[in-house]
Amino acid sequence: MQLDSYLELFTTMYGWAFANLIGEIIVGTGLVALPFALIVFRTWHEAKDRGQGFEGVRSLLESVQTRIITALFVMSMCFATTPITSLHNVNMTYVPARSFDGSEPQAVSLKGGTRSGYDTAMADAVNGSFSKAGNLSYVPLWWYSTMAISSGVNGAFRAGLSNAGRDLRMIEDMARMATIEDPGLLYDLQRFYSECFIPARSQYLAMDKSKISPTGKALLAEGSGYGPTDVDWVGSQFFRTEAGFYPNMRSYNPVPGWAIDFSRDVEYIQTPAPEGTPEHGYVNPDWGRPTCTQWWESASTGLRDRLINNTSTWKNLTQKVQNTLTFANADEAKDSVARLGFEKANPTFVSPDRIMGDDYGTATNIGRSIVGAASTFGVANKALEASLAMIPLLNALPMVQALVLMALYTFLPLIVFLSGYDLKMMLIGAMAIFTVKFWAVMWFIARWIDARLIEAMYPGFSGSAIMQEITQVFSSGQPQLYKRMILNILLLFLFIGLPVIWTSMMTWIGYNMTAGIDDIKGGGHMANSAAQSSKAGGGKIARKIGR
Repeated sequence: MQLDSYLELFTTMYGWAFANLIGEIIVGTGLVALPFALIVFRTWHEAKDRGQGFEGVRSLLESVQTRIITALFVMSMCFATTPITSLHNVNMTYVPARSFDGSEPQAVSLKGGTRSGYDTAMADAVNGSFSKAGNLSYVPLWWYSTMAISSGVNGAFRAGLSNAGRDLRMIEDMARMATIEDPGLLYDLQRFYSECFIPARSQYLAMDKSKISPTGKALLAEGSGYGPTDVDWVGSQFFRTEAGFYPNMRSYNPVPGWAIDFSRDVEYIQTPAPEGTPEHGYVNPDWGRPTCTQWWESASTGLRDRLINNTSTWKNLTQKVQNTLTFANADEAKDSVARLGFEKANPTFVSPDRIMGDDYGTATNIGRSIVGAASTFGVANKALEASLAMIPLLNALPMVQALVLMALYTFLPLIVFLSGYDLKMMLIGAMAIFTVKFWAVMWFIARWIDARLIEAMYPGFSGSAIMQEITQVFSSGQPQLYKRMILNILLLFLFIGLPVIWTSMMTWIGYNMTAGIDDIKGGGHMANSAAQSSKAGGGKIARKIGR
């Protein structure tokens, strides 16, 4: 039996444990027989109201018999428990969502453990040690079958929907949690920003744009995979490939980890200088000065690879991005994650004036204060985005479902008893369980639609466009806020609105179904009344003929 969350594995056990405790109280006090006495009394009272008298004794006995048989059937199916349908005899499992690295998720179960904090906190749900009463895992046959059918429908629906693993919200959530904490990497990023990007950016702004190579113009063209904004970040493809920029620029000082290359580090002395020369006694530094292209993109030692592989979180994020989004090539995918990492690191240009102690003038400070006040509106925008973040909602809803199911299981015996073992409650309870269980399918549909809405909002080079948007959210840049608001509102509607609509429809169906059952019962009463009236009328006619 496949369930829909870690918590549901335990709340299912708790719910039926509480239900069995309530059932034992009802049976132990003898109240279990009370509905049968009420059935006899109610049937006799209805016969008296119809004035059947002694002529309706047979009809009365048949009605009592029918109702008692129906009540016995409902009680045996929905109230009486048996070891055959014990929860310990079924393998209740939960298959988590696909992991960040794209590997196939492994099912967890009560018997094998969930490898989560629930195993310790709720261990007594499995062994029943929280109560001295026995048989806490027994489930009546009707509810057991309802749970099994509901779980089977949910699993079949998920299996039938292809291409359902593109959860773009997961990428955004991973990006929100990822941080750069390695002080060595932060220092190197700061150096690269000051020694490579700032000079390259300044050179680009001052140059004659007509002298850009055809390849460079294609990179910066509107509609390309990189576009005009490519020159706005340190890993610019244009700066890395255009002559005169990163390929020809080098770090100002030696960079630890980079070996000396005399074909590149021409200012270093390859052979010792003879005595008497100015270079005699000169000792080369321990490390070389890489070009900015090498410093950024060299395998394993380059800053880009160090950014996207510095922790397991970043490795998983990189893998998830490559498996989920569409890019022109693997290099573009790495750039997207590295751009996010660089914004998380948030390096700034170090001003020589500030280092030397030359503070800004009064007018400059006043101007910066005004700009700082204006930036408060930007902070408000960020707060709005944070308030619309759906991740807490997505995590909370399956827990709400598990707790609602626990409440349903707990009160089912009491409701069936108080209804007088009514057939309607048997059907309504089954519909309630199926309705709540089917919420998981609604959320599965919501995630599937949400991923496609995101792709629709960012057409074309979807991978680059989506990653740039996510990067802007966590940087000082302003994202296209209206798109994010629309997507979040739509997701809110899907995750809450779909279950509400589904539950409302099932409520309407249940109401009409119970009304139909009442009509059937009413029809039976009317048939009995008609039979009695016909018998009385026939007797009167016979007496008149006899006269």
